[in-house]
Amino acid sequence: MSTTLIESATGVAFGQIETQLARQAAGGKEGAPARALIATVVAVGPPDRLQDVIEPLQTLGRTGAIRGILIPQGPSDATGAEVGCNVVVLNGLPDHFIDNAVAALRLSSLPSVVWWRGGPIEVLGSLIKLADRVILDADPPEPAWKCAYENLERAAFSDVRWTRLTRWRALMAQFFDLPEVQAAMGSFTQLCIEASDHAAASLFAAWMQSELQWDDRVKIEIQDSDRSEPITRVSLTGGIDLHLRLAKSRKCVESAATAGQSATSRVVSLGDESVTALLVQDLRIRSRDHAFERALTKVVEQ
Repeated sequence: MSTTLIESATGVAFGQIETQLARQAAGGKEGAPARALIATVVAVGPPDRLQDVIEPLQTLGRTGAIRGILIPQGPSDATGAEVGCNVVVLNGLPDHFIDNAVAALRLSSLPSVVWWRGGPIEVLGSLIKLADRVILDADPPEPAWKCAYENLERAAFSDVRWTRLTRWRALMAQFFDLPEVQAAMGSFTQLCIEASDHAAASLFAAWMQSELQWDDRVKIEIQDSDRSEPITRVSLTGGIDLHLRLAKSRKCVESAATAGQSATSRVVSLGDESVTALLVQDLRIRSRDHAFERALTKVVEQ
């Protein structure tokens, strides 16, 4: 990892990080008032998985919303700290020093959010103790999911995969506002999900299982998709057929419910699914997401 990670970053000693942050926040003017910040966001992961988190942290850092801390893991020729756009990069930091560094740099009395993009699971365990909220975003996700499951009482958890599923989950939930769907609640026999991200599909299926309290009579099938989007189609069938399908534009979801000769359908935008938008959406949630916790528990225990 090098200084090219953050444009115009300045290399500083660890003890001078706060001074440099204050100077940059004030536009280089000594004595200028500091901007009000709302949280510390700590992004941790392998170098190749941190490239696309720089822009979201910088964007929020420029607005004064957060203090970002970027910690690349793994072998690195670079060592030391860099500061730019209210974001701190800690290069070459040994795993057993990460929690101490975060404890020293996080904003006092404000929420601390860990954005976990992968690495030794022991590091995640130590960071959970310092976090108010943990955003899971590892690939593969299973080790982090298990660690989160074991620490559900220590912090609030969410997952970027879960956040990307928000519109899909909302549309599926809205089907059950229809009286005919409510009447057919016990008649469903199969859930079929077409997805390129098997983990996201598993999380969606676990959410359905936990919220509808299904038993083994509902068969769950996850089919591989040749498209790049995490999920392209969801079908719940039985006495009534419910379908969600990614539109050809890839920016909308088509929903349809069919019961006998009657059918209802509509098209809904997926909204902004950029990494920055997903992070902002997660930062707006301060309490525990019990629906996610139930789905996570179902996935881990299966």
